[in-house]
Amino acid sequence: MMVLKGFLRTDLADPFEIEIGPVFERNAGDNRRFAIVVDKRHVNMRGVLHGGMLMTFADLALGQAVWDATGRASVVTLSLQGQFLKSAYAGDVVEVLPQIVRKTRALIFARGDFMVGSDVIFVATSIWKVLGQIETPL
Repeated sequence: MMVLKGFLRTDLADPFEIEIGPVFERNAGDNRRFAIVVDKRHVNMRGVLHGGMLMTFADLALGQAVWDATGRASVVTLSLQGQFLKSAYAGDVVEVLPQIVRKTRALIFARGDFMVGSDVIFVATSIWKVLGQIETPL
């Protein structure tokens, strides 16, 4: 089993997320970071980290932060947007520190800068719905 120094393996439950893992984490609460080691399953035919893989990792990592922020309530992704800034390659470690930008009773807004070393390679923003909660009008 692969271990990333300074990280613990994230316990994943979603079958699709398990397929793209392992995913690693360190710290807790608002300082919980996630990481993946890019491998041959994650790259396109040019050897570059596939954009779909980055979007999947963003959904996973931001979703974990949202799940934590809601006390592990059932949540679903309403919107996920990404900006691809630089390439990553097999062997690179991609890390993110998800941030909760805004939280209402029914909606959570999250973002993250995905880094390889000191380089931001990808930025994601997302909106999540807390299932069973209705947003009250102002």
